[in-house]
Amino acid sequence: MTDMATILTSFGADLSECVLFNSNGPECLPYATLLDTRRRNHADLSAVVGVYQWQDTPLMFLVDAQQLSDAQQLHKIRRVLAMRGDAPYLGVISPGQLTVYHIALDKQDVNSARLNIETVDPASGELFVYLGNRRPKAAIAQRHWIANIVLRLLDGSITRLINLNVISDSDVISLVGRALFTRFLADRQLLPASVLPTSGAGGLFDTRESAEAISGWLDQTFNGHLLPMSEKVFDSLPEQAYRILGDILRRAPDHQLFLGWEEKWDHLDFSHIPVGVLSQAYELYLRNHNADKQRKEGSFYTPSLIADLMVKASLRKLELAGTGHCARLLDPAAGAGVFLLTAMRELVALRWKHDGVRPDTGTLRSILRHQIVGFDINEIALRFAALGLYLLSIELDPDPQPVDKLRFDDLTETTLLLLSHDEQGNASSLGSLGPAAGEKHLGQYDVVIGNPPWSSGTKLPDWKTVRQTVTRIAKGRGLQVKELPIPNEALDLPFIWRAMEWAKPGGQIAFALHAKLLFQQGDGMPAARQVLFDALDVTSIINGTELRNTKVWPKISSPFCLLFATNQLPGPAAGFRFINLHLDDALNKAGAIRLDSIGADIISTSQLRELPELLKVLFRGTSLDLRLLQKVRGKSHPTLAAFWGREFGLVKGKLACSGSGFQTQKDSSRVRKNGDGLPGADAGYLHGMPELTAATFHKGIIDAKTLPLFRHARIHDPRDAERFTGPLLIVHKSVPADTTRINIAIADQSIAFNETFYGYSVAKHPQAQTLSRYLALVLGSHVALWMILLTSGEFGFEREVVEKATLESLPIPDFNDLSANEHAEVLRLFDQLQAGTITWQHVDEWVANRYGLSEKDLQVINDTLAHRLPFAEIKEAAQRPPQARDMAIFCDALTHELQPWTARFGQQFRVDALQTSPLSPWCAVQITAVQERQKTASAPLAGIAAVADDVAATEFIVRQDAHTLIIGRLAQCRYWSASQAKLLAQRLVWAHLDFLQGNPSA
Repeated sequence: MTDMATILTSFGADLSECVLFNSNGPECLPYATLLDTRRRNHADLSAVVGVYQWQDTPLMFLVDAQQLSDAQQLHKIRRVLAMRGDAPYLGVISPGQLTVYHIALDKQDVNSARLNIETVDPASGELFVYLGNRRPKAAIAQRHWIANIVLRLLDGSITRLINLNVISDSDVISLVGRALFTRFLADRQLLPASVLPTSGAGGLFDTRESAEAISGWLDQTFNGHLLPMSEKVFDSLPEQAYRILGDILRRAPDHQLFLGWEEKWDHLDFSHIPVGVLSQAYELYLRNHNADKQRKEGSFYTPSLIADLMVKASLRKLELAGTGHCARLLDPAAGAGVFLLTAMRELVALRWKHDGVRPDTGTLRSILRHQIVGFDINEIALRFAALGLYLLSIELDPDPQPVDKLRFDDLTETTLLLLSHDEQGNASSLGSLGPAAGEKHLGQYDVVIGNPPWSSGTKLPDWKTVRQTVTRIAKGRGLQVKELPIPNEALDLPFIWRAMEWAKPGGQIAFALHAKLLFQQGDGMPAARQVLFDALDVTSIINGTELRNTKVWPKISSPFCLLFATNQLPGPAAGFRFINLHLDDALNKAGAIRLDSIGADIISTSQLRELPELLKVLFRGTSLDLRLLQKVRGKSHPTLAAFWGREFGLVKGKLACSGSGFQTQKDSSRVRKNGDGLPGADAGYLHGMPELTAATFHKGIIDAKTLPLFRHARIHDPRDAERFTGPLLIVHKSVPADTTRINIAIADQSIAFNETFYGYSVAKHPQAQTLSRYLALVLGSHVALWMILLTSGEFGFEREVVEKATLESLPIPDFNDLSANEHAEVLRLFDQLQAGTITWQHVDEWVANRYGLSEKDLQVINDTLAHRLPFAEIKEAAQRPPQARDMAIFCDALTHELQPWTARFGQQFRVDALQTSPLSPWCAVQITAVQERQKTASAPLAGIAAVADDVAATEFIVRQDAHTLIIGRLAQCRYWSASQAKLLAQRLVWAHLDFLQGNPSA
């Protein structure tokens, strides 16, 4: 037998992350189908002896080379493991050697699938750290992810059946779902011989007779609660329909995998394909065939990575309290059941740990009936959830035979509850948010969890009932609110409030939500956010905004967050961990994340009350930015809105002489009550003005003579003429990625500008020319863009435009406080900038000085803009490995920041960059006492980095000896700036003061 432990350790593996399949403990439950196949004396899979996990998810299946017979066996193993769709790698272990192959459904032979890792020095012990962080050839698109393949085949079958135009869409999805469910049972050898035709399971849907027979058996075995169909659906199906359904059941001869690969049903083995595919199948159907229903109901599939994280985190707290194994869990927006499936598996594992024996059939059925509950308004979605739960219960059963054990109790009475009607039988569109979720569920659950719909503005009937319900809950928790705000009638927020009723006191609440809860600043969201945090003891928030449109959550373009809470009022010193998931292309393309809980910010409820933009500040910036923003606001500068209102007044509550540009007439332009009877508004008052568009805009002075004249007869809405009167300050709404500045221009003549811009006319000001140029310098500076990045409810969150309200909320050094000399300086600076004799960097320094900011303060601002702006180029640059120059700047900055402390203690230290492998995901620096420097050698980082990987950290600090401290950070530029050095120095002073004092105790 190969000495696995020694070999794995030599390549940098953390043995605590290894799950060996001979252990037969609860840690093996995620691999139950694989172990079941091995137990059935599957010769090919006997060589698969374990799996190496990275941050609790499978990274590499381990194969004992001594149990391999030939390359063909390895090829079959690779194909079977690819059906699982989890670990990206397969490692073949032989004495002194580890050969790695990437796992994929493809046509490659094993030699072609071998990973080229010769560049990774085995002696460095960095292999597993490299694979875990860099993920070579692990991108989901490259691996032909099994779920995508199955879903494409399903969509093809659904589409072909719909195009026959012989049965309803709902009957189509039911038939395809039944065929797929039957395929799962057949490939897992769970169908009795009595239902199998002579041709085998592959012929079960080939004819009307066989299809009706297997459907009848399914209804009888599973209590008639499989996917519903019309009574005479089989009467309507032509022969072609049975060929389509039969393809789903088609398998390779003798249930042997084809050695070649094609994306066909008969090349798949559903004994290993995840049950969660059933949940995804319904979401796929809605996405491609009923998108309006999907948007209305918010029926979007939650990736298993997200569901696993949320379920495990919630149950972990109960496990520590000794109640995890008997917890009751509710998903009030269950859909097709992804959270229920994950919860079922975790509860079985916890029961196994608690009881010391693997749960048997009776225990599994008890967990299914009594410990998990799902609500939904969609019956078909719940039927798909039932299919998944039936299969999972069979999968987790150590002895699922004989077949009559497959009979299940009626889940619609205990586990999967349809809430399309209230308890009196009245139809209800509110589902979980309305009276259909009766009082018997109040205070019954240890965990309330899920991904409720994020839709807003749905105009649901009886919305008043929802508002009244959540207001009642808030008042019941002691909050003084007349009516609880629910901005834009967003559906996800009321689910949190209802969860406070469903959960037991002290129970756990966890939801995936739209991130507008964290960052939106308008439409009453700050008040709604604060009331929620006053009512609920939020313990953690994971912000996934940067990961939208990635493989972490495919098909989701909305920013999202995960909220975790304990169902109790927050105490006076209550706070929560705020964890930002930063874009990490190598991991995210493989569907993985780095969850750095150690690097989280701790935020108190009182802090959030004092600064509503706090979460946005700490998302796009750091604690340095927070202190700097408070410094700026502490100067009591007037906001742009306050200054403008004072100088130019208000018209109907809005700033005079300013606003957005005109919109051209649209099909939606309305006929005004007291207008001229035509759609839109007459634009004659703008005729003769030069017209500014995005195509003709440029920074600096706009020469009106170069612009075409305005010629539109009508515009969408009337705009007052004053805002177009020169001199004008023109602000482009979009920030270009190449300049990283707000685009500002000056027009000394009157011009008509369109909706791409905001305009501010200074024509009525006695010093119009100077004022326009002063505002152009201030708003065009890095200081202004930095403040917008940190505080905007849209820019750097959901849209990459600067909204007018945020622009006007900026504190601006008062123009009226400038001296005559400073007025002259404004004009001189602007002219020099126009002439190109100075750069914007010079202007940034001048503006920073107006705000009372130092050179170090400006460095913080520039570092934040260089690494945190929401542009693709910035995101890519932030992830690049730091170069020697970056490391030198970091070392110098760290030395400078530590110097006052070390001088106080009479110590001298050097900070030097350590040499690391170009392939290492880590860079490191070493702080050494000067007098000991010659005695200290660079330490190997592999073992330390492996420990950091275990907790998904972005930084580790190790006291190597009495005089040496090693700091490792991810090899990404965003962690190696001068500002990051300042933050590190603060942490070292706080946590390693003894080292800086020269105390020899390690």
